[in-house]
Amino acid sequence: MSRGTGMTLLGLGFLVTTCAPEQETSELIQPSEWWRVHPRPVYAELEKVGTFQDWFDVYRVGDGTYAIYEPNQFEEAISYLVLGDERGVLIDAGTGIGNIKRVVEELTDLPVSSLLTHEHYDHIGGAYRFEQIIAFNDSAALARLARGRDNASLQGYVTDDYLWKPLPEGFDAATWSIPPIEPTQLLHDGAIVDLGGRQLEVIYAPGHSPGSMCLLDRASRLLWTGDHFYPGPLYAHADDVDIDDYIASNERLVGMLAEFDYVLSGHNDPWVASEVIPRVSRAFEAILEGSAEYAEDGDIRRYHFEGFDVLIRVDQLQR
Repeated sequence: MSRGTGMTLLGLGFLVTTCAPEQETSELIQPSEWWRVHPRPVYAELEKVGTFQDWFDVYRVGDGTYAIYEPNQFEEAISYLVLGDERGVLIDAGTGIGNIKRVVEELTDLPVSSLLTHEHYDHIGGAYRFEQIIAFNDSAALARLARGRDNASLQGYVTDDYLWKPLPEGFDAATWSIPPIEPTQLLHDGAIVDLGGRQLEVIYAPGHSPGSMCLLDRASRLLWTGDHFYPGPLYAHADDVDIDDYIASNERLVGMLAEFDYVLSGHNDPWVASEVIPRVSRAFEAILEGSAEYAEDGDIRRYHFEGFDVLIRVDQLQR
């Protein structure tokens, strides 16, 4: 799922841009000049560790915690290396365009597993490079992982309008695919991922996709949200979204607000104050009661709120 800019789009009307052969993407979903948001201000406030392979920028966002950012493609995917005393996990594995395992190996000598918050391509692309792959035990999500992604299905994500800068050296778009993934470990709600001196608690958060989960580090007061939340247009319009589940999952996180101070999201910005989570609940309330402002293009609406937007289909509002 692409994410792009968090800019207000209420004045854009009904512009449409071509994003892939035989596929049209609304300007509400993918602004034609999405790259104008760069550089995002938050990154000036973080410690930059380096740029890797001319594709990844790496930032330290806490002790033993690194954001591995892909700013050059529309998704602006962020994966996170989280280290304990004995092992680490890579929370999500990016698009697969760059070799994210090589980045991990430059940052730590500890054994690292790939831990997937959900099954969308821009979070699983590099998972196959890891011997140990961890995912939530959801049958629909596991089936999707098992299918992988063939080259034809990925071509739309490396077109000119999806890229801000050149693809990394050695990457061949003509052969790019994501192999089928069979996790070596399955998680359930409330499970603890023990890294040795550091624990991550699994919070099942379906809605954005069937198998979505968040991860809570109570000691560090950090919450990784995958695509449940990120500062940009939240994708509530896709076919695998369940609005009721999305709202219920967010309400659960609201109830846990005392346990975390910052949200580390799967796109755009890696460091967002936790107070945004209750605002997401209020946003969906405003959308469903018809009091929120929006721009509309065909059957897609984009609702604007402070710090994020919500994309939703008109038919989803007929409740």
